[in-house]
Amino acid sequence: MQFDYRNISVGGLTMRAALLDNGGKGPKTPPLLMLNGIGFNAELLEPMALELARPGRDAPEGRAVVIPDMPGCGGSPDSNSHLLMCGLSTAVTDLMEALHPGTPFDCIGFSWGGALAQQIAVQASRKLTRLGLISTTSGLPVAPTNPEVIRRLFDPEEYVHPRRLADNFRALIAEGGAGAGLMRRFRSPSPQGLSNQLLALTGWSVAPMLPFVRVPVALVGVADDAIVPYAHHTMLGCLVPHARKIEIRSGGHLSSLARPERVAPALRRFLAA
Repeated sequence: MQFDYRNISVGGLTMRAALLDNGGKGPKTPPLLMLNGIGFNAELLEPMALELARPGRDAPEGRAVVIPDMPGCGGSPDSNSHLLMCGLSTAVTDLMEALHPGTPFDCIGFSWGGALAQQIAVQASRKLTRLGLISTTSGLPVAPTNPEVIRRLFDPEEYVHPRRLADNFRALIAEGGAGAGLMRRFRSPSPQGLSNQLLALTGWSVAPMLPFVRVPVALVGVADDAIVPYAHHTMLGCLVPHARKIEIRSGGHLSSLARPERVAPALRRFLAA
């Protein structure tokens, strides 16, 4: 299976998306939207996507997958304006409608992408069939994290020089538990793209609405996550008490991306339920 990368324009926004098509074979299986971490490009999610897309009980003939690059990340150009979470949610939902008209979809969001996935769940609930959240947060208030990580993420000077941005971002990825294989897939985001994603997250919270989410939810947390501490996983479990809990004991923030075989079987069982 190979991904096809295409540039797609929706609502005045152009996004590059990694597309995997099951050829429309067999019973109708909801397509899977996968949303990435802050500043990340679609290639980083490819290994996990391939684990989830191959034929299985949840998708007898395989599963169609869509992984969009946010503006300024991967191959997507910077946007002309700043988009809040609600605007990004609309853009991604419109993207899925353009690719799979009239078809509800499953969604799995990692880290920052998990925040956007929650926004989609409360903003476009009729479009969603299942929601998987990996190493993510519901927004403010947030549990404490590594102060050095926060300093680097929110220091404007880190985004002025692209070379410095790339070096610091690679350091953050290494701290998250990435190996050389994952690092080779990384493409540095633009300063504007990364800062826009940070601004979208600043002041945002969907926590009050999560108890009203009625689609099946899976929560994946990593015990030794230094970037999104396990406390976020616990908080989400309180806000979505009916969610299926999936816990990883070690491996760091990027363990689900670096070693997708550790979480993919549990996610496939969730998608098949």
